[in-house]
Amino acid sequence: MKIKLSIRNAGFTLLEIIVTLIVASILGAMVISMMGGVFTRSTQPALQTMEIYAMNQVADNVSRAYRVLGSVSDLQTDIDAGNFNQSYGGGAISVTASQTGYGTGSAPVEGGSADLLSVVITGPSGLTYALLFGDVEI
Repeated sequence: MKIKLSIRNAGFTLLEIIVTLIVASILGAMVISMMGGVFTRSTQPALQTMEIYAMNQVADNVSRAYRVLGSVSDLQTDIDAGNFNQSYGGGAISVTASQTGYGTGSAPVEGGSADLLSVVITGPSGLTYALLFGDVEI
């Protein structure tokens, strides 16, 4: 009686391992190239939230200054001096103002006059807030 001894090599050949690594690296490169933009754009909502928060702070500062100063002409002087322009981590926030006066007859309040100040707050990404302040005499 003859007994055959069979030695079976368990495992993978070198060629199988190399082919598997090449296929895995090609698939990995494809996934990274497709997902690369997602990772860079994922910070945009956080940056936009920071910008909106900074613009809200500027709007609060302008409103507070109007309550303290009491007139649109004084507020416009402060805005023109650049007292409300602010920079933060994402860029610079600019504040501009334009004043309009309405005389008797065309005023929003009948028989009176009004000085209106339009304030525009612009963020670095182009977001804008518009505020309107008025001195009304009856």
